[in-house]
Amino acid sequence: MLKKIILFVFSTCCLFSTKVFAQDTCEQTLNQATAEFEAGRFYGLPSLLKNCLESGFTKEQRFRAYYILTQAYLVLDDPIGAETSYLKLLTVDPEFRPNTKNDPIDLYYLSKSFTTRPRFTPHYRIGVNVSFPNTIHSLSTSPINVSVSRTIRVGFQVGMGLDWNINDRWSICSGIGYSTKSFSTITTGVAQTDNGTVIDKTSWLDIPLYIKYSVDSGRLRPFGYVGIAANLLVESSLSSLGFNDNSQGSTRIAQGPDVDITFKRNFFNRSLVFGGGAKYKVGKNFIYADVRYMLGLTNLTIPEKNYYNSDGSLATTVSQYQYVSDFFRLDNLSISIGYIRPLYDPRKIKKFSSKGMFRNLFKSK
Repeated sequence: MLKKIILFVFSTCCLFSTKVFAQDTCEQTLNQATAEFEAGRFYGLPSLLKNCLESGFTKEQRFRAYYILTQAYLVLDDPIGAETSYLKLLTVDPEFRPNTKNDPIDLYYLSKSFTTRPRFTPHYRIGVNVSFPNTIHSLSTSPINVSVSRTIRVGFQVGMGLDWNINDRWSICSGIGYSTKSFSTITTGVAQTDNGTVIDKTSWLDIPLYIKYSVDSGRLRPFGYVGIAANLLVESSLSSLGFNDNSQGSTRIAQGPDVDITFKRNFFNRSLVFGGGAKYKVGKNFIYADVRYMLGLTNLTIPEKNYYNSDGSLATTVSQYQYVSDFFRLDNLSISIGYIRPLYDPRKIKKFSSKGMFRNLFKSK
């Protein structure tokens, strides 16, 4: 056993030493290539760097090597070699952006023909929300006037999305999210002296589609968006908490079981989506914060089923809780944090030519 451990340690040390030696040798090769370039001897650079580019260079060394090769090919008036080397440079560092202050002018202009912009960008989020019911038409089971108020309750959401990047700033985005949304309805004066609280709890699949504008530079990058959403109702239930005040001044609290009212609510609903936030760059990825408001457009209550159970009998919420749902829309405000991982795609920009298109069209005819 001891011999195996010694052999393992010895092998590891040899492997590490070999790797360090190779890196030192390639660093010397890279320094030699730099000296050759500065001396104006360009033709031997590809063969000098070839072995270390195939195996031996670190990521930083590989970038420096392609940086030298790109410039050498530009000087030698070899556009194919320059473009190939620059594309490999962007593969090593997709966020490299030459500028006229720190980089050669010909490299700067070459870079204008390339992009690393992700075609698609996935992102993931989690957070909390509050909902605001907006009454379209009020309904009541009480023959006398009662006082009704509503309070917000906190729900949560989790989701993922995908941005289709039209350019560096504009994107068309979609996604899917699961959320729970809830609010309370407090009725005062039920049966003259009773008070009651009904908690409306729902769960949803939200599928937004929106267009987004983002700042494309800097460590902190704000963004904003607007669009529409399909809101699919997964489940809906009511729970009741009643307060009975008797003549002696004491209060009796009665809590009823949850009542499933999913069949009384519309499954497919729509909303407008407004939002914005900021993403913060961490390495090549981002973390972000997002604030989103969904303005409900659909009446959630199905009028024909509002007063009945699923079997057609009088609704339990009416007979036991003396409660019936209003016709209402549901707005939602959510706050999320999330993670973005851009899928960089280094490539040469294809320029569209209308003249070429029409010329090819007439040729085909």
